[in-house]
Amino acid sequence: MLQANKSKLTDLIGKLSSGSVLVIGDIILDEFIVGSPERISREAPVIILEHISSDYALGGASNAAHNIGSVGSKCHLIGVVGEDLYAKALENECLKNKINPVLSFDKSRPTTVKTRLLSTAHKHPTSSVIFKQQLLRLDRLSRKNISLNIESELISNFESYVKKAKAVLISDYDLGICSKKFIKSLINIANKNKIPVIVDTGSDFQRFIGSYLITPNQPDTESAVGFSITDRGSLIKAGKKLIKISGAENVLITRGSEGMALFNAKRSDNPFILPAFNVSEVFDVTGAGDTVAGVIASAISVVGVGHDLHLQMACILGNLAASIVVKKYGTAVTNIKELKNHLQSIKC
Repeated sequence: MLQANKSKLTDLIGKLSSGSVLVIGDIILDEFIVGSPERISREAPVIILEHISSDYALGGASNAAHNIGSVGSKCHLIGVVGEDLYAKALENECLKNKINPVLSFDKSRPTTVKTRLLSTAHKHPTSSVIFKQQLLRLDRLSRKNISLNIESELISNFESYVKKAKAVLISDYDLGICSKKFIKSLINIANKNKIPVIVDTGSDFQRFIGSYLITPNQPDTESAVGFSITDRGSLIKAGKKLIKISGAENVLITRGSEGMALFNAKRSDNPFILPAFNVSEVFDVTGAGDTVAGVIASAISVVGVGHDLHLQMACILGNLAASIVVKKYGTAVTNIKELKNHLQSIKC
């Protein structure tokens, strides 16, 4: 199918700049602090690092939004941050990456930040590459449910911005935003406005009844259905069961090196199977799920939901994008040029 539709896929990639997606969910800021090892401290048996640099990257729902903006689609991002300095850093990262942040400030919780402390290694005498070793990670977060006031503010913002979008992406990282009641409100509002809802989550799939598409990975699918996927028969059984559990119209199971399997509620016995486009150059899968969901949402916002082929084409692009970002380190994104070049390089 890929070879037969390469021209259509190329055309769709070129149209992603006309897309518009509203992302809502758990916003995360990744912080990277890099230091050079100097000596052992006299205070404790630990290494003293001399600070070299500090950098930020968008994670969670904001990484999905980053992927949407990087392929040229318009993106509004709704979420909760704390009243702290990291909130401003996150807002700056969004604006720098062509994302419109619609933030609610909650003084009772911190901005979710994952700080990684990295140590540089000494240069190898025959190489100019400086390697980095992660020493530790410190997470600032709250998993408590958001207050009713913040929830009302988020829903109000969602009602305002959903009219500017052609697709909605809910990104759930289990950080207190995506309660069953809250999700039901979002899906009802989106469906009333005839905006398809794509969901990226790893648990409690029954919250997302009425959504257009959910995109779980295989381990989360196996946990939800209660058995392992070992062959085509168990894959189909799992897809059918997850369709029933979630109440979603479509389920896309992402399977790493095994590719993807797309199930439709009306034709769950005959899934659309996609092979992985890259299994030999996988360096880092961090954030690949955000890439899949973000690019699929962008594509759906362009082609709509009127035909099975539209969703299949969107999933192919999501698969293509994931095969690019896993070649990069950290939470990475791709762009239209990379998508077109990688598509043409694939031999079917």
